[in-house]
Order: sequence, then C-alpha cells, then structure tokens
Amino acid sequence: MTPMRILLIVHAVLLLLASTAFTIVTALFGARSILWCYYRYSFRSGFGTQYVSDYSLPVVATYLLAFAFGILGFAMAYRDGRRVTGCVGIILSAIGFISFAIESSHWLVDHHRSWVAIAPAAMLALVVIACVPRRRILTPELTPSPN
Repeated sequence: MTPMRILLIVHAVLLLLASTAFTIVTALFGARSILWCYYRYSFRSGFGTQYVSDYSLPVVATYLLAFAFGILGFAMAYRDGRRVTGCVGIILSAIGFISFAIESSHWLVDHHRSWVAIAPAAMLALVVIACVPRRRILTPELTPSPN
C-alpha cells in the first residue's frame, strides 16, 4: 500500500469518527443510533451570550487531525497525477482545517465567532476516487504492415 493511500485511509477513518461524533463507535455497543453530518455550513457572530460550541473537544481535535491528514494525502494524490481530485481534496481539507482551528480557539480565547464549512460525504468520495488504481492505457505496438 502506498503512503498516499495510507494517509487518505487514515483521513477517511478520522473523518468518519468526527462526522458521526463517535456515534459510529457507540452504536456498536447499543448506546444510540448513528448520526452523520455529511455536510454543514454555519456562521455565527454575536455578543452578549455565552458561546456554546456544537462540537466537543475530542470531535474538534479529531476533525483537525482528519483534515491535516487530508491535506497531506491529497497533496500526494496531486503529485501522483490525480490533479483534479488532489486539488479539490486539498481545498476542502484546508477549509475544514481552518473552520475547526477557529472552533478550537474557543477553548483558548473567549470570542463569539464560529465558521464551519465541511463536506465529509464529498471528501469520502474523493478518497475513494484517489485510492482507486488508475487504468493504464496500452498503445498497440507499431508493427510494419504486411505489404
């Protein structure tokens, strides 16, 4: 298995854990059903009330790790010749990383801004596309004509 595929598989596993808020694990033990956030865009800015994050610290940390692995894995895919998949993956991973870097800052600094833009479903599809072996196009050998 290539390093690119290993990084993208780790990215996909961490992304599944985070986007399900770990319910994919707890559902195995009968705790509750699986919840999946396959896409999310939200922006909040306000003062006067205490900011309460929609995400727990472990989920935020897992998203940050997932998107960091995504940036590395999709950069390798880009360099491997999968230009469109790699470029889109890098952009989505960078946006996700920035989103959760802002979200993680709430544990360090008291502010009321939140911006989350993620698309785990699209990213998982990109991982599959990037990990599928490419077809080799064979060209017929140039053979002299029988004449």
